[in-house]
Amino acid sequence: MHHTAAWRFDSDADTWSNRLESYSSEFNLDHLAVLDAASWCLLWDRQICLELVADTPKGNETSVLQTRILGAEVPGKTPFWEHRKLIALSLDRLGLIDVSRASRLSDANGPADAFSELIWDMVRSQTRRCLDDLSLQGRDVFLSKTAAMVDPDRLFQTQGGQRIDSDMQTSYWGHWYPGLSIADRKLCDCIAALPGASDVDIPEVVRRLENPVSPLALPGAVTLRRHDVLHILLGRGLLDQDEAFVVGFTMGNATRYRDADGALMREALEHWYPEPFRIFGTKLRVFDLGVQAGKCMGIPDIAQIPVENLGSFTVGHARQELKLSAEKLREFYRQEKRLSPASLESGRLP
Repeated sequence: MHHTAAWRFDSDADTWSNRLESYSSEFNLDHLAVLDAASWCLLWDRQICLELVADTPKGNETSVLQTRILGAEVPGKTPFWEHRKLIALSLDRLGLIDVSRASRLSDANGPADAFSELIWDMVRSQTRRCLDDLSLQGRDVFLSKTAAMVDPDRLFQTQGGQRIDSDMQTSYWGHWYPGLSIADRKLCDCIAALPGASDVDIPEVVRRLENPVSPLALPGAVTLRRHDVLHILLGRGLLDQDEAFVVGFTMGNATRYRDADGALMREALEHWYPEPFRIFGTKLRVFDLGVQAGKCMGIPDIAQIPVENLGSFTVGHARQELKLSAEKLREFYRQEKRLSPASLESGRLP
């Protein structure tokens, strides 16, 4: 049983296995299904802990991780990390609640309430273990150890092991991603499924470099609306690594692009952009991969083409018209998974 679970220390496996087995017996539920839902939730939380620490400036890691214990998220401000949503998804996986219909966890009752409490205790306990590791071993060792323990591919599988190719029903920007298998869907329907815009103001440095009307705009600069449509056509979600690829793609596809432009954008992404726009580390290397993809694929200067007006086309038809090969994209995404194997974005790539 231990090899299928996600405990940070082996000594925890027996304790939590016993509690989960007791819960299964009390409510006459399949223990393996309960274990799957619990370990899947814990893998999600570990992935979140990894991403939080990796994306946090040095010195602030402990206080950021502490919020995972205190439940100090501000509703609506950190939708990707909220415990409430994570637990609801685990309940849905176990078949105890329909997350698409439930507005609050309190809509559940009996076994759902008990499972919620159990998972909440487990996540907090394991986050304390993460904090212990961070305190004793430091940032770099923590990141290395945690990266070896996550399994992002499993997060995008059903309980039966079937691959989840896309998720366009969610209103959570962190979970939303179209994937490459939506060729038969109307582009206008995909655009309508995009989560609501973030309330984060776009910084001046971003507007200067990426707004096409700016006199300082770099090659590949594109309007926000068109940028969103390109996310769909390229099969990308809305997280940092997705953003790095899409920005790199539109730059590399521009006829005016020169290597100096790419170097300037890399510098801006890593050092000039504030959070949450900053991109660095292995995810910055994905920007370079996007540049390569843009150079060899798509109609040149795709950022200047009103792709948002192709709403009546299917996604597959739009890709065909724009010379965006899904097979070539899959080749680049296989390279991306090798570049950044422990990231959430790589886990959901085809």
